[in-house]
Amino acid sequence: MATAAARPGKSMFARWRESAWRALDRRLPNLTRRHRFEALPITLTQRRVYIVPSGFGLFFAVMMTAILAGALNYNNNSALLVGLLAVSLGAVSMLQTFRNLDRLSLVQISADPTHAGEPLHLSFHLHAEDNRTRFAVSLKLGEELRHVEIAAGSTTRVEFTLSGCKRGWFSPEPLRISTVWPFGLFRAWSYLHSDVRTLIYPRAETPPAPLPRTPDAGRIGGTDPGDEDLRSLREYQFGDATRLIAWKASARTGELLVRQLEAPLSRETVLDFSRIEGLDLERRLSRLTRWVLEAERAGMRYRLNLPGQSLGPDHGPAHRLRALKALALYALADT
Repeated sequence: MATAAARPGKSMFARWRESAWRALDRRLPNLTRRHRFEALPITLTQRRVYIVPSGFGLFFAVMMTAILAGALNYNNNSALLVGLLAVSLGAVSMLQTFRNLDRLSLVQISADPTHAGEPLHLSFHLHAEDNRTRFAVSLKLGEELRHVEIAAGSTTRVEFTLSGCKRGWFSPEPLRISTVWPFGLFRAWSYLHSDVRTLIYPRAETPPAPLPRTPDAGRIGGTDPGDEDLRSLREYQFGDATRLIAWKASARTGELLVRQLEAPLSRETVLDFSRIEGLDLERRLSRLTRWVLEAERAGMRYRLNLPGQSLGPDHGPAHRLRALKALALYALADT
């Protein structure tokens, strides 16, 4: 996966560091693990956590080397003791920095349903498997950076918001996890690149076009569910409303007759890709997506017709998800 290009205004050191990371990704992918998809849970162990001295750590090492060299040269026991204590502190710091990531697990990635063009909210669930609290753990996804503390034996959810996602399957970039705790002398890091992917639905058309309506078979005239055009007269039955009695017709025939109202429009419709004209592919899918949502909101049964595929008629959450998935993956190579 390509690394983002350096933005204008960055320092020379920052540009050099990004260039070094790009070269490392190309030549040593097994080291960075940025190209390897893995199944959850992913647990960090000594084989996955990498550690190097930080900038401050290198400065600290140079200073301690100078102190120890001076102490040995002048046979100064006090300075030698201070230098050796500082070296011991550095060794303990390296161990604690590593242990701050060791046995951390990425156990789950969750995402809210979203449509193309809308922000995608991703939640990463990190679990500390032992009885040690992890302090100052940094998580980076794309350009977003989070700092968290993970209590011993607990699971912490870290949320990221991504934008500009297109319809279809979306796989997040590798999550970079790092720490410089406790003293900032060393930097430990690793990459978590799971095989979890989320489905981005097509953008819903705004403002929505009118939902296509299909009349009942044998319907005689009328244009909406509320019309009360006469369809026929029939004999009065016990329980019929008195306002429906056709008094004039009853007087002519001598029998009590009531008006029979026309049947309303069907609570079923067909959402047909081929009947949408004058729009490109994405706008057609956008309109069908809006119609699916509107039909569900109205409680209507609907059939979704795509070239080579037909779903329904049906309604309900399961049918809605099937329809939105078909629209999201239509004409995409990665299905």
